[in-house]
Amino acid sequence: MELPVFYRGPRAVITHSVVEVSQTAQYRFAVADLLDVHIVRHDPEPDASGRQVLGVSALAAAVVTVPVVGPVSILLAALLIGILVVNGAICLRPRRRRWWQVRAEYRGELVEVFSSRDEREFAEFCRGLVRSLEFCGR
Repeated sequence: MELPVFYRGPRAVITHSVVEVSQTAQYRFAVADLLDVHIVRHDPEPDASGRQVLGVSALAAAVVTVPVVGPVSILLAALLIGILVVNGAICLRPRRRRWWQVRAEYRGELVEVFSSRDEREFAEFCRGLVRSLEFCGR
């Protein structure tokens, strides 16, 4: 009799007895030894929309700098444009996306079992882990 595989993905496999995860290294966890399994969600910075407004404002100010300051001092205008463009680029660069972790107590230590920035992959992994825990009677 072949025992069930509850999840098979590109970075993890969950069977009735083990969770194997390949991230930077390969980890193997016995399902029976996983206690207090929980999810931790890491959200991006909450002020991301405000940063984007500041970035666009900085780039708009850089365009306005040439006609306003340019005739008075070309050096000052160039310096101001440089500062505003750098500020705009910093504010508009992409922010880190949300990511999720499954953590658990494993043989007396708190460990990260799995993490992902892909919501679909993470949800499928969690569904497989829940099925595996239920199969073990937990």
